[in-house]
Amino acid sequence: MKIAELRGHQVVCSAFIKKDNKFLIVMCPGFKVWRIPGGRAEHGEKLEETLIREMREETGIEFKNPKFIGYGQDQQFLVRGQKETSRLIMFFYVETSKEPKLDFNEAEDFKWVTFDELKLIKNKEGALTDFFNRNFNLML
Repeated sequence: MKIAELRGHQVVCSAFIKKDNKFLIVMCPGFKVWRIPGGRAEHGEKLEETLIREMREETGIEFKNPKFIGYGQDQQFLVRGQKETSRLIMFFYVETSKEPKLDFNEAEDFKWVTFDELKLIKNKEGALTDFFNRNFNLML
């Protein structure tokens, strides 16, 4: 069966990964912005399946029972593909005691930051900024 090419938002699932009261952020080589780990849903995948697969691929950590906490939208310029993309990012919350083993094709740098520090980062993906604007009183 041929899958139809759709126009509109790409659906992405990302997770606020908490360890020792800090959150993992990564520098995205494609967009050149700080983001929380995640990736696009594949055809036929449920959102939770996308998140668990993407976390395993990007961080090397298996997560169970992610908690959905909200969404954000953006339009950003994809440096690698030299095109603009439109995304709807579904944000989840998970906790870990493990250190990530990052795929450096997906993340060229990483750091652990507090939730308040994350809100203040200037160079972060647009959907994350949109999420914070929609949920300005949220505490994790």
